[in-house]
Amino acid sequence: MLGDQAHHCGRLAQSMYLGGALIAGIPGLSPTGEAFAANCNSRGGLAYLGNTQGATRSVWLSGTSAGSFSLEAAQGNETVDTWNKSKRGLHLSLSPVVSSGNGGTHKLYDTSAGKPCLLDTQNQKRGPRPDITWPQGLPDVGPQPVFPDFSLPDGRPDVGPQPVFPDFSLPDGRPDVGPQPVFPDFSLPDGRPDVGPQPVFPDFSLPDGRPDVGPQPVFPGFAPPTPTPARGGRVTAARTPQTCIDPRSVDTNQRRDLPICPELVPEEAAAQGSAQSPAVPLTPGRDLPAPSLWNFWWDARFADISDERYERDSDTLARSLDMGLDRRITDDLVLGMSFSLEDSSTDAFSGSLDIDTEGFSFGPYLAYRLSKHWVVDASLTYGRYNNDVDLSVLGGDYDSERFAGEVSLHGQYKFGAYFIRPKASVTFSHVDSDGYDLSGNILNLPVSVSLPGDSYNYGVLDLSTEVSRFFRLPDGQPFLVFAELGAQYEFERPNDGKILTGDLNEATPSPWVFSLRSGFRMLLNNNLQIEATGGYLSLGQDDLDIWEGKLHVSWSF
Repeated sequence: MLGDQAHHCGRLAQSMYLGGALIAGIPGLSPTGEAFAANCNSRGGLAYLGNTQGATRSVWLSGTSAGSFSLEAAQGNETVDTWNKSKRGLHLSLSPVVSSGNGGTHKLYDTSAGKPCLLDTQNQKRGPRPDITWPQGLPDVGPQPVFPDFSLPDGRPDVGPQPVFPDFSLPDGRPDVGPQPVFPDFSLPDGRPDVGPQPVFPDFSLPDGRPDVGPQPVFPGFAPPTPTPARGGRVTAARTPQTCIDPRSVDTNQRRDLPICPELVPEEAAAQGSAQSPAVPLTPGRDLPAPSLWNFWWDARFADISDERYERDSDTLARSLDMGLDRRITDDLVLGMSFSLEDSSTDAFSGSLDIDTEGFSFGPYLAYRLSKHWVVDASLTYGRYNNDVDLSVLGGDYDSERFAGEVSLHGQYKFGAYFIRPKASVTFSHVDSDGYDLSGNILNLPVSVSLPGDSYNYGVLDLSTEVSRFFRLPDGQPFLVFAELGAQYEFERPNDGKILTGDLNEATPSPWVFSLRSGFRMLLNNNLQIEATGGYLSLGQDDLDIWEGKLHVSWSF
C-alpha cells in the first residue's frame, strides 16, 4: 500500500496533521522577539491574540514558568492584569487598550522578586495565522491509500482467478502444453515412425525399468513431492513435479494456481536450485496470498506522541481506520479506492491547550509495474476535519480541508535468504482552515475573539529500506519477519518550520527525522493475510517521542 511504511507511505491519522498532533503555532498568534530576559527569576513570553467583538478590549496570551507576573499597557504605563502560577502554562488577559494599527504595545513583567523585570514586549499587530499541524519530524503515514507493489509472489503478473496451466517440462523431458493430448511428430526411440495418436508400445524398457507407454495424453494433477531427508535433518521436496509453491521464491515455470507449501521456505527452494530472483511483491494485502483479481484491506493504527521540546509539554493520542478495495486492470496496472476515519486528542502547554480532531478522507490510487524489481504508485486524497480548541477559558471549533497527493517508487531484491525492499516517496498536502471564534468568560466578562482563516502547504520526502526473511511455525505455517529503517525530510512546512516554545517564542527544529519499524506478516486460509507492526518514529529529535502501532488485515478474492 502506498503511504504505508512503505511503509507510506507516512504515513498516522489525518486528524493528527490538522489539529491533534502537536502545535506549530496557536491559531492567531504572531510572537516575535526574545521570550524572556536573562536577569529575571522567571521565564515567559507574550502574544497578541486579537480583539473582542466590537473591539472594546484587546486579548493577550502569556506563556510563563511558575512565578508572579503582570501585564502593562505602554500607553499610560497602566497595569491591566496580575497573576500567579504554580507551574508552567498559559494565561489569558484582557486590556482596555485597543489599537487599529501597529500600536497598543503591551509588556509582560516578572514580579517574583518584588520589582518588575521585563520579559517580553508585543504590539497589536497580528501576522499570518500559523495553523495547528503535525509535530515537526512526524512522517505522513496517515490515511493516504497505500498502493500495492503489484506482482505475484513468484514474479509473474496476476491475471485473476482464471485457471492457468503449467508451462514447465514433464519429468521425461517432453513439453507440457496443457491438458490437451500431446502427440509427438518425431520417430520413436526404436526407429519406428510415429503413426500419430494411436498408442505405441515399444519393445524395450525405460532406464529405470518402467515400460514406455508411449505418447498418451498428459494432464496436470501430479502426485505430491516425495519428502527426502536433507543434511542437518531438514526435509526438502524431491525433484518431482510439485503440487504447491514456495510463497516468495518460485520457479516461474510452476503452476500459478497452486497453494503455498508449508514445508518450503526460500532457502530450501534455493538449495534445490529452483529459486529465481523474485519480483517486487504485491501490496501488503497481495504479498502472500494466491493470485486474485480483487483485494480488500484495512489498517487500524494508533500513535502516542510526547513532545517536551522547548518546554512545550504536549501529549497526543491519534487513531485511524483505513480501508480500501482494488482490482487488477491489466497484468501491470491496478486501480483502487480508499477511505479513512481518523481522530486525535492533544493536551499541550501543561493542560492550557486542548485540541480534539475528527474527520474522514477518501480518494483513488493506482500502481504500475515498471520492471521485475520496481513498481511506481500514486494517490490523490481529499479530507475534511472538525477541530475543537480549548485555550485556557476560551473555546471554539473550526473545519479544515486537506488535498494531498503522493507518488512512491518501490523495489525488491533477494540476497540469499533475505529480501531487501527500498522505497522512496514524496507527499505534498494543501490545507485550508476556516476562520472561527474563541468564546468564554474572562474575569466574569463574556469574551469572543474572531480569528481569521488560513492555509498552508506541507511536503515530505520519505526514504526507507525493509529487510525481511521467512521462518516457519512449529506446525509448518510460513511467516515473514521484517525490520525497516527510514528517514524523512520535510521540504515544505507551515510557518517555515517554526513552532511555539513554552514561552511563546519561536524555534525551528531540524527538518530531518529517522524511524525504525519491525513486525511480521503471515497468511491464514490461503487468502487472508495479517500484519502487525510497531515502530519508533522520532530518532534524531531530542525530547520528542513518537510510538506507532498498526494491524493490517487483507482478503484476496
